[in-house]
Order: sequence, then C-alpha cells, then structure tokens
Amino acid sequence: MMAETQAENSPQKLLQTWTDDLPYQLLLLEKVHLPEDFSFDYCPKSVAALETCLLEHDGSVQESEKRPEFEESAKQREFVESAMAYLGEVLLGVAGGAWGWHARPVGDLPGQPVVCPDPDLGLSPVAPMLLISYALRVRTGTAFAEETERLRQAVTARQQEIPGWQPVKEHTPHVDPRLPLPEDPVLTAWLAARKEALSGWVEDAFAGAWRWNFHPDTLDWLEAVVKQRFATVEEFDAACDEPFVQGACWYLGEVIRRNKGAVWQYIPFDPDAEPWALGSRENVWTEVPFVDQPDKRVGGAAIPLGCLRELLLDEEVHGERQGGGLRDELFWFRASSYAHVGALLTRMGMVSREKAESVLAGCAGFAHHELPPHEVPGALEEFGVAISAHADGVGDLEGSYTRILDDAAALTDGAVTITDVRLYGGEYGETLEFARNGVVVTQDTEHRSHKYLDHLAIMEFIDHVDPDPGDDARRFYQVQFVYLREATYDSYYVFATPEQATVLEKELGLDLH
Repeated sequence: MMAETQAENSPQKLLQTWTDDLPYQLLLLEKVHLPEDFSFDYCPKSVAALETCLLEHDGSVQESEKRPEFEESAKQREFVESAMAYLGEVLLGVAGGAWGWHARPVGDLPGQPVVCPDPDLGLSPVAPMLLISYALRVRTGTAFAEETERLRQAVTARQQEIPGWQPVKEHTPHVDPRLPLPEDPVLTAWLAARKEALSGWVEDAFAGAWRWNFHPDTLDWLEAVVKQRFATVEEFDAACDEPFVQGACWYLGEVIRRNKGAVWQYIPFDPDAEPWALGSRENVWTEVPFVDQPDKRVGGAAIPLGCLRELLLDEEVHGERQGGGLRDELFWFRASSYAHVGALLTRMGMVSREKAESVLAGCAGFAHHELPPHEVPGALEEFGVAISAHADGVGDLEGSYTRILDDAAALTDGAVTITDVRLYGGEYGETLEFARNGVVVTQDTEHRSHKYLDHLAIMEFIDHVDPDPGDDARRFYQVQFVYLREATYDSYYVFATPEQATVLEKELGLDLH
C-alpha cells in the first residue's frame, strides 16, 4: 500500500500528470481566460500581455464582492495554473530544455512544475508559479519580460562562446507541432472508397436533396439524419461498419479537415503495444480513422465515429442534446494562419526561410490570426507559390490576362516565357492569343462585359504555362475551398510538384485539381 502511494506521488508521476494536462491548460487559457485578440504565438513578447491580463484579473478578484470568496479564488487558481503552462512553454522556447518537477512541497501541493533550461546554459530551474506570484506581488508588469530577457542573454553568451550553438527544447507531447504519421494503406483505401461512394451515400442519406458543400452548417443536417436513423446507441453500434455510418464519419471528418486544416490519421494495431497505449486494442484511437492537427501547436483531434455515437449517448443520458452538437467539434480545432502556412511551405522547401520570414514580418500584426478556408489560397499567393484571377470587375480585360500569364510564368523560374498577349475579335474580345516560349497559343473566351474575366478559359489556358514535364515536375493546380459566405471569390492556382500538392491538400484542407 505504501509503495503505491509513493509511486502516485513520486516526482516522475506528478511531472507526467502535469505534462499530460498541458494541452488542456493551454486551451483553457485561450478559450476561457484570455481575450480573443491575445496573440497565442508563444513568442517572448506575448508574456508581457499575459502578465497584464493576470494583474488585471487579480485586481478585479480582490475588489469583487459579488461572488463567494471560494469561487473567486478557485477561478484565480485555474487562471494561474493555465498561465503557468503558457509561460513555461515560452521560456522553454527561449532557453531550450524541458519540464521538470521540484519535489519540495508548496503549501498543500506536493511540489511544482519547473522549467529546466538547456543543460549547456548551466542555469537553475525556473518555477512559473513562483514567477507569477512574484509578478502579482511587485505589480510592475515587467517581471515576465525581465526573466525572458535574462534567459535570452544567457543564450547569447553561450553563442558567443560557441558560434552556431542553439538551445534544444525537448518535445512537449501534444503541445509542440510534429509531423503527421505516414498514411497507412488501410486509411488510404478507406478514404478512396468513401470519396467514390459519396454520390450514392448522399442519395441514400438524403434522397439526393442535399448540397454536400462541406459548410459547417451542413453538420446540422447530418446530425438530424443520424438521429432519425438510430434510436439507441446499440442500434448505432450494430451498424457502425455499414456504408451510411462510414460515409457519415468521412463527411464529418472532411468538414473539419476542409474548414480547419486537419489531416486524416490511422494507427494500426500493434501486438507489442502496452495495454491502453496507442496501438493497443484498449486504446480508442487504434484502428479507426480520425482527424488530427499534428503540425499545429495544441491542435485538435477527433474520432468522427465517436462524435456521431456521442449524439445518441447524450440523448440517452441527458434526454436532450448537450451543447451545439456536431458543429461544436470545430471549436477544438485550430484554423490555419499565415505563420502555419509559412512553416509548412518552408518545411517542404517551396519557399526559403528568408522568404517566409519576410512575409511574416510584413503581416506581423495578424500572422497568427485564424484564416477561414477561402483566405488560405491568398496566403499561398503572398508567399509566392500561387497566382490569382480577380472574380470581381477589372479595369482592362487584356491587361488582366497579361498579368495572370506574366505572374504564372514568373513562378517557373524562366522555364516558360509568355509574350505578345492580345485579346481580339467579338464585342468584348473573344479570342485570347499569346506566345509560349515563342509558340503562338490561342484560347476561346466568353465575356459578359468589358469588366469580367472568363474563369473557365483561365482554367484551360493556365496549363500552357506549366513547364515541360521532362524538365520540371511542378505544374499549376486550381485551388478549391469551402465557401463560407455570399461573396465573390477569386480563382487561385498554386504552382507545386505532385508530392507538394498532396501535402497542401492534406494539411491545409484544400482540393487541388
């Protein structure tokens, strides 16, 4: 009995519990405690804003007499604990190292988590809880920034001693971004089968009377038909392998993927896995398709089959729907951002690190803001890997076609040159002509007026700007995305290899054709 108690309260167990809880604490800080305009970019500058919020909240708690004291103190403790998680991750980003545990009791707590900087720095651990307590006591608003600067100076001093040295941060599970798992053949086959069966599934589920446009609002339709089909969890479980349920799982996952930039993942059974570990029969993530955001800090993850089953379980347990149903699943997923797109393009070698940093510096004020699906292609254009065709009125048809062709040719690094662009014939100019590497190309067009481009014609002639296949594998792909509101949407074409296009589709929620 004593051994079990000791193991439960051992520093290793307490540290494991803390690190396992970090994603929840960080989400709690973002979704509950801090304002929407707080920049969760984990950069050193953000801790100054965090300190300001803590001071303001601490002051309001001290002055408030509207709630019982224990409620206010509980809320304050919750805020402090989640702030500890964020502050610690920022400090680790500056000085490297990993989370540790200081076993000396603090009040009624059996110790506290600490940040252990990279061992090469020779620094003592930093306790985020003590740093927050100090900040609330002195109330200068600069305590976090001063500690961050102290660590940065230690890193600089080490780099002066050893040029090229960089602090190494130990990976924090489920917090730090990571590469997606290699796609399992079982998942590849399942995704292909679901996509091929889509039209039949729509006809079966909704008698064909449904626009499956992957808009979040369509999840209300999906939820309704699931509840019409199944009266109990047992009925649902008995049909979980049938086409309707499997199609519903795919559609729910696709709505998440296309709106938030998640990837499909699959973990096969591993006979050597420990009980309840990933790959074991006991683990709910084993042998079931799920959507995940491994390349985003504190990204979301969900098993569509479990989400659908929960709809019926909620009704059995509570007698009514709890929360917002399937659309609530999107809440836990982090949308793409300029920073995320830049990191992905850099990882694939589509843009240089210098180029990515230049673009992000130009949009520093919103680099970490969430991008709705229709703005992701615009980010690709900003990073110089895509072109656009304006959907609204243009001042000059011929000039606009010339710009599109010139912009496209510029991405080929000289492999293709476009000259002598002209639009002639018909009331609005119905034939587009240009020379590709000196060879004349003509394209029929159709215009409603002098103001609007023919986007179908652009889809056809953009192929002429592709480099010769034997020289360069890159080509232009039309980008399709979820349309979230009534508006005019520009057409986008991304220039990529087939392998790069596959990654962009999977990780940014796009369809490339």
